[in-house]
Amino acid sequence: MRIADEFRRLWQGVRLFALISWFHGFKIAGNMIDRRGGVIEQRIARLMSRRILAVLDMHVTVEGQEHAKFIENYAVASNHLSYLDWVLILAEFPNSVSFIAKRAVTLMPVFGSYLRNRGVLIDRRKGQTARSVIRDAAVSSPWPLLIFPEGTRSPDGNLQPFRRAGIRILTDQGLKLLPIVLLGTYEGLSREARCIRKGQRLHMIILPPIDPKQIGAAAACDELERVINETYDARRAEFERKS
Repeated sequence: MRIADEFRRLWQGVRLFALISWFHGFKIAGNMIDRRGGVIEQRIARLMSRRILAVLDMHVTVEGQEHAKFIENYAVASNHLSYLDWVLILAEFPNSVSFIAKRAVTLMPVFGSYLRNRGVLIDRRKGQTARSVIRDAAVSSPWPLLIFPEGTRSPDGNLQPFRRAGIRILTDQGLKLLPIVLLGTYEGLSREARCIRKGQRLHMIILPPIDPKQIGAAAACDELERVINETYDARRAEFERKS
């Protein structure tokens, strides 16, 4: 059984490596054409992410896309369960985003190079603080920022307490918060997993935006954590029964 699992893991890695290498060539060519704008790279990342999910036979559904239409001056906040979160968001979130991440995440297979070019990276080795990086990016980023308020992947599939500092910076800038809830990514690739689970159902829920100008910055942070936790808890059991 272990030999079969290792062979499956190796074959999965070979297929993904070939796919990523193919798209990487297009990305290099795109960056030569659109060196600063990044529009081509964003589109290539979306196509690559969708192709990865297709190769893995993932069954993806999205609800609430209407909440991401016609919205301006906002940041996106998502629960964080797995490395698959990045793939699912790039593939299916309706708008392009800039991920806020620690520089160490750029070592992640597949999307590390993308984050080095298009992410908002916090590098404490250079004396950077999360507060200063996020504040500057909120003003200068050409795309909405995306933050994982838990700060790291879930160790067990349950949500962790939110770290408020990053969210508070965004609300202090007057940005609306657009909550999204991801389901199935932990089951598809948990922290301990050595191989991605093929055929996993993945689901994204885009919730109505929260406006700190209407309820205040502190209340917006509270509301964000409440709606993400309540939605995740309410939908998780139902989702797992259908998986």
